[in-house]
Amino acid sequence: MRRVPLGDRLRAYGRALRFVLYMVWTRVRFGLQLRLGADLLTLQHTAKLRVSRRILRILGVTPYWAGALPPKRGPRLIVANHRAALDIGVLMTRFGGVFLSRADLERWPIIGTLARQGETIFVDRADRNSGARAIRAIRRRLGEGHTVIVFPEGTTYRGDEVRPFLAGAFAAARGLDVEVVPVGLAYPPGTEYVDTDFVSHVRGVAARPQTPVCVQIGAPFAMEGRAGEVAAEAREAVQALVEKAR
Repeated sequence: MRRVPLGDRLRAYGRALRFVLYMVWTRVRFGLQLRLGADLLTLQHTAKLRVSRRILRILGVTPYWAGALPPKRGPRLIVANHRAALDIGVLMTRFGGVFLSRADLERWPIIGTLARQGETIFVDRADRNSGARAIRAIRRRLGEGHTVIVFPEGTTYRGDEVRPFLAGAFAAARGLDVEVVPVGLAYPPGTEYVDTDFVSHVRGVAARPQTPVCVQIGAPFAMEGRAGEVAAEAREAVQALVEKAR
């Protein structure tokens, strides 16, 4: 087992402490602002952007963006490969909107509360009823003109190979005037959230002096055809974008 240098360990502990303290403060601040009469929707939008940017800075994560994104004209379905827990914060800083996330995140201390306050859509992929509820929630948000961000691979993986996309989110968008926006992310090897718990994953990222991530945005395309066909088209687009990002 590789011994982590003392400097990296101290950096990780310091950043982890700042992360926890900031998350606690954010939860308290959100509650206070609600009690003082702040508008919930406005507060949710600004808080998500602010918190995402601040967490990335605390952990030493620097996104490098490439690819032009036209002005938003309606609902968007953002689809990306999934490699790290950081993906959520990275994409949130540029696109806003709501996420489709794994169900157990809802039960995580502090982060789960913030995710619920941010209107995250939770899904247990092993539960058909949960999947059906998630699809209805995605369709409702898109129908209201919102941006929804999903990781159609269904979980995190190592490497640059983009696994086949699940079709659920695309089925939710069927028949709606939705732009599908493919996005490819590329991290340094070893950053992936695989075969470890969340705390260890965050600690590993925090131990690095810096963690760059290249984010390549692709051209939006219309939601046309069967859900499975659109999912395959989106996967091919994301694969090309990941290779370009790398």
